[in-house]
Amino acid sequence: MEKRKQPKNYLVDEPSGLNWMLSDYIEPYQTLFQSPMAKLGAIKEGLNADAITNLIQVSGATQIDVAKWLDITEPTLRKHIQSTKGLNASISEHIIQLFELFNKGLDTFGTLAEFKSWLKHYNPGIEATPFDLLDTITGISIVLNELIRIDYGATA
Repeated sequence: MEKRKQPKNYLVDEPSGLNWMLSDYIEPYQTLFQSPMAKLGAIKEGLNADAITNLIQVSGATQIDVAKWLDITEPTLRKHIQSTKGLNASISEHIIQLFELFNKGLDTFGTLAEFKSWLKHYNPGIEATPFDLLDTITGISIVLNELIRIDYGATA
């Protein structure tokens, strides 16, 4: 029987001083990070609209930023947030990739604050600011690969 690594519970300080468990937001997506077929199934089925709210909570990004990442307008984003319908495959895939990136970033940096700070600064290894690459699946992959390089100490 295969042993699965238990997800880490990251304690995060919100600006208001309240603590919340980040794993509550990422945990529903953990199995998707481990199985490409589970990820594909979730993408085709479409995530629940609350995935957008979870992404905003995890990333700390504004609705404007998240709308840009997902290539939709801000009013459309708000419509999705209020909807009871599932998200389409394209948006679902992008959100899953972003959750996987934030999960890896937390694993690499240990805290959400450090990872968010890193995202906002120019990175010579990828010749870009990582935050600016999150609007495409390829950009997310580039940032994810840079995190792996950091894990192995192979930074620029």
